[in-house]
Amino acid sequence: MKYRKKLVHLIIIASCIRLFIAGAIGLGNDEVYYYTYALHLQWNYFDHPPGVALLIRLTTLNLLLSNELFIRLGSIICAAVGTWLSFKTGVLIKNERTGWYAAILYNTSIYTSIIAGSFILPDSPQVVFWLAAMFLMIQMAGLLNDNKQIALRQWLLFALLNGVCILCKVHGIFLWFGFILYLLFYKRRVFLQPQLYIAGLITVAVFSPIIWWNINNHFVTWTFHSNRVAIHHVQVNFSSFIQAFFGQVFYNNPVNVVLAGAAIYFYRSKKFLQQRTYMLLLFVGLPIIIAVSIISVFDSVLPHWSGPGFLSLSFIAAAYLDSVNINSIKFPVVLKTCIALIGITIISGLALINFYPGTIGSKEEAKYGSGDFTLDMYGWKDFQQQYNTWLQQQDESAYYKKLKIVCDKWFPAAHIEYYVARPMHTTVIGVGNLHDLHNFAWLNKAGNDLKKGDDALCIVPSNYSTDVDDVYQHEFSSITKLHRFTALRSGKPTRFFTLYLLKNYQATDEVHTLSIQ
Repeated sequence: MKYRKKLVHLIIIASCIRLFIAGAIGLGNDEVYYYTYALHLQWNYFDHPPGVALLIRLTTLNLLLSNELFIRLGSIICAAVGTWLSFKTGVLIKNERTGWYAAILYNTSIYTSIIAGSFILPDSPQVVFWLAAMFLMIQMAGLLNDNKQIALRQWLLFALLNGVCILCKVHGIFLWFGFILYLLFYKRRVFLQPQLYIAGLITVAVFSPIIWWNINNHFVTWTFHSNRVAIHHVQVNFSSFIQAFFGQVFYNNPVNVVLAGAAIYFYRSKKFLQQRTYMLLLFVGLPIIIAVSIISVFDSVLPHWSGPGFLSLSFIAAAYLDSVNINSIKFPVVLKTCIALIGITIISGLALINFYPGTIGSKEEAKYGSGDFTLDMYGWKDFQQQYNTWLQQQDESAYYKKLKIVCDKWFPAAHIEYYVARPMHTTVIGVGNLHDLHNFAWLNKAGNDLKKGDDALCIVPSNYSTDVDDVYQHEFSSITKLHRFTALRSGKPTRFFTLYLLKNYQATDEVHTLSIQ
């Protein structure tokens, strides 16, 4: 019982820290973009399935409470559930102390604790369903190892959890891949059982809305993601591989990763887990890590893609740590190091975002602040106040307030939508190409779109500099610069925002001529 009490304290403390983080910094590029998912619910979106949109709708009470804290609340709840599931999985594979160690590793991983646990991303709900499906998979494998029959309800629940995981993020398909690998190596007789195929069909049925949406939208999601992960040319990109390697290590906490590596290395001599449980965790965890790493050899990847794989391996690490610490009641030094590292990361990150004087990005005036990732989470509220003050001072303020705001890329369009257009009771319209605007092509059609002959405003932050004349010269008959705003951090400039008036829209850009639903 002592570990269960510790678990409750861990969940409460970690949740409070995440709530503080959620309220201390602005929404990042991806987060405000996923907020736009919630503005218009669909069966699927340009980039991802609908799980994150439904989660945002739930925690904001159907967008009634739409500040940063409530938008991120879903990720914080999911992290609490993920901590509990990690503990339960550790108990299942070995004992309560293993569960306790697994819960600590979950909360010291930057991926599970911050990226998916404090920020609102498709990974936030995905991690919960990944863990729940993996927990059930381990139970099912245990029954097979004891030559017992898996109940139909277990097959059905497993299929449902896998399907919902895929509805959060398509990476969930690796769960089925890992289980099939396990069955191929250890329980091939299961392939003669109809329950396996029924479960597979149910999983497909659950995520079928993704397929249906893509059929009706020219398979745009498949095209987009295949371009991101396909190997277009056999030419080694050493820089991409190095970035992906160290990115994955950092995101999953270097100490956690080394501990998992040590556990795998020493397994042959220590056998601290039942072999088939150990192999199942490897089959679930390694394929997605290997896939992301192979792609990175030839093209750029995002390091958090492999996060669920490292999460799966963390249970091997927890069991190993329990075995080497078996005669000690002291809290392991390695876990103290994990906690210290993530604590330093949180404190330094918050300080850098909120207090760094000026910018760590470009000082060239035309693209001032470019390359400064901290600006995605800082300064947008201050700009909105400056913009609102400027509007109030203009003789044509009533005219400007009626105008929609146009943007040619999903970032910074999503930030402008959330921090500027929303409080001003207007909207952002995407004007340009589909592969630059993503979900804004559908938002245009769902909302009060820009019409031919309309005037509009355009806001250009210098860290995402755009040549307005070049981009919009064929879409509007005239372009006029109205004002430039200066954003400060700790008294020094971070970037500039330039406001333009665009007149007489022509409605000839790609997203306004597409046939999408």
